[in-house]
Amino acid sequence: MTCVYRQQELPLGAAAPEWPQPRREPTLDERFEAFHASHPWIFEALEELTAQWVRDGGGQIGIKALFELLRWSSPRLAGGEPFRLNNNYTSRYARLLCARHPEWAGVFQLRSLRAGGDE
Repeated sequence: MTCVYRQQELPLGAAAPEWPQPRREPTLDERFEAFHASHPWIFEALEELTAQWVRDGGGQIGIKALFELLRWSSPRLAGGEPFRLNNNYTSRYARLLCARHPEWAGVFQLRSLRAGGDE
């Protein structure tokens, strides 16, 4: 005796085949964590740019402005390492800077993140 399972005949009592699960795309947070782990110098450069800004008496600044400065100076900083800065990571870097330097809380305006880490 047989039964039909998804257009395939199986002997009675046989286990159904395992179908591959759909591949889940990494969340924005997961992609950021991987990028940050592979390019720690980017955070260090943003940290130095922010420290210089604060030292020079700057008030609030947008993290995207610092990203643009970093892009402009990147040939000197990357040491020949090819990279691209994803604008989707700016909010994560701003939060990381504020977490490491609570005294910079007023430097960046932080908005709430969408649930699930996908913006």
